Amino acid sequence: MKDKFPEIYKNKVENLKSKVQKEYYYHANDISNEKIKGDVKEENENKEELNNVDLRSKINNIFKRPDYVYKVDVNIMYKNGETIMKKVIGFKNNYLITNDGEKIYINEISDIN
Repeated sequence: MKDKFPEIYKNKVENLKSKVQKEYYYHANDISNEKIKGDVKEENENKEELNNVDLRSKINNIFKRPDYVYKVDVNIMYKNGETIMKKVIGFKNNYLITNDGEKIYINEISDIN
């Protein structure tokens, strides 16, 4: 014996009223080229986030080395291609602190050795 479930009435959403509705409302007819382009941008942002995570792990490994006591010499390659040798004494939030008191933000760094 099969039970029949009642049909569910769903009214189509014509206009979205809040920011939350705009972000989380999805319908199959809403797919467009703009969303596809947005997905490509999201992929690039995800790659950049992975690079930041990779860079943070490199920095953490530098400070975990047994030869690190107070300061360490590192080669910093900036995103503009410039490479500089600096003495780094610490790492806080999203920047490195050099021996000169200079802050080097991680967003500006492409690689560190």
